[in-house]
Amino acid sequence: MLARSGAAGRTSEVIVRRIKKQISDGRLGEGHKLPAEREMARQLKTSRVSVREAYRSLEEQGLLDIRRGAEGGAFILKFNHEPVRRSLSLLLGLGRTSHSELTEARMLIEPTIARLAALRARPEDIVKLEQVLIQEEDEVRRPHADSGATAGQFHRAIADCTHNLPLVVLMNALADLTAESVSTLDAKVRARHRRKNCEYHRQIFDAIRKHDAQASYTLMVRHVGDIQGRVGRTMKKQSRNHLCGPAGVASSAPAARPRAVVNGRRR
Repeated sequence: MLARSGAAGRTSEVIVRRIKKQISDGRLGEGHKLPAEREMARQLKTSRVSVREAYRSLEEQGLLDIRRGAEGGAFILKFNHEPVRRSLSLLLGLGRTSHSELTEARMLIEPTIARLAALRARPEDIVKLEQVLIQEEDEVRRPHADSGATAGQFHRAIADCTHNLPLVVLMNALADLTAESVSTLDAKVRARHRRKNCEYHRQIFDAIRKHDAQASYTLMVRHVGDIQGRVGRTMKKQSRNHLCGPAGVASSAPAARPRAVVNGRRR
């Protein structure tokens, strides 16, 4: 029996936690159909209102698919960390993350990710990483190619090699913010940056392929320092205000107020 607090909202939270625990324990998997609201309420000795609220909450969190009709019901979805990544990316963007803050975060996180990737990368991870790199190098060789398709993909693929979900989510959020910020720069400038990045990416790939953790770490430190430094200088030249994402685009400055004229002199 669930704890009875007299509030449906409180009881629904207990139901949510119970179902999440069953998912994390492996007792509920993708495609599993939960009991209907009436049956679940009977099993848990609670109200249908509490069960309905719990199911809706799990649906909003991307854990349940609630289908209507004769063949409907509440089905467990395959775990997907995309909602978390999108929320984190939005938080960083709306939080007016500065270029220096982004650089600091990348310098702390990405070299460690590269080192873990070198230690943990499986043969299939190496194949995927090389495919991403080859596609990126192909785009760089084509003068008018749209680099948006591969922007940040190499760094995301390195994070996948760690097989560490929190690091994957963090890396994807940082890559989103970086790509959004760089996308506002001049196309020719972006092309120069991509060519230089590819040179580093090839060296980092070789280090990860050889499972050389120290080389991977050192090269990523140099790479992040180099690219963030170049982007920072470019933002300064283009009168950007050093904020990442759309907020980083400089806005028109208000016109200076004319000084008052007193006795023929401006004050």
